[in-house]
Amino acid sequence: MAHKYETVASGIREIIDASLVAHDALPSERELMSRYSVSRMTVRAAIAKLADEGLVYNVHGSGTYVGSKDLFLKTPKLTSFTEDMTSRGYVASSRPLALSRIDADEEIARHLGVPVDTECTHLRRLRLADNNPMAIEDVYLPRTVLEIEHLHLDQSLYEQLTEAGHEVYRAEQEIQAITLSEEDSRILGVPSGSAALSVERVSSSRRGQLIEFARTIYRADRYSFHIAVTRDNNEK
Repeated sequence: MAHKYETVASGIREIIDASLVAHDALPSERELMSRYSVSRMTVRAAIAKLADEGLVYNVHGSGTYVGSKDLFLKTPKLTSFTEDMTSRGYVASSRPLALSRIDADEEIARHLGVPVDTECTHLRRLRLADNNPMAIEDVYLPRTVLEIEHLHLDQSLYEQLTEAGHEVYRAEQEIQAITLSEEDSRILGVPSGSAALSVERVSSSRRGQLIEFARTIYRADRYSFHIAVTRDNNEK
């Protein structure tokens, strides 16, 4: 028996085949929830499946659109900081900078799909490679995902999320070039105003449940993103 999200995914394919062309917007999540009598989580899981197939793509803050062969999609493998540093030959470690309960502001609430003022766990930490400062990371988790009392700072966050039944399967990232503030420059041990890469990440489970919103600031002199893409052999 097919999962609900697979049934919804099949229905969206039919909508696309019947009435949509490349770059047309899909019906909103609310419309799809009503049409198929399913939860928002199920709709998001269906859309995630279609995105993995390259049939649709997401525009952050705008919606989901029909893909096309001329759309340049870059889908790097999702890895943790520790896995990333290990692959580069470094020993990864973290230094906690802050751990607190917060009420979600509008930005955090929007990314996590929760009401404003929802209680969340906020973890701010310095990420290091061979004991050298590499990045500053702010992670926001809904309290329903991981209670602050259950967060162990000496263990992998993603492993703890998996043990809590919230395995991170998919993430959408936005990368921007920035200059460091005086405070962040001090923490990273670089001159004030140095170049950096700001990466915002929204992570979800296999079924589309939003798990984590993170903002990581990487030193541009120590970190780069490697993205592998392939060319369709049928393209001319």
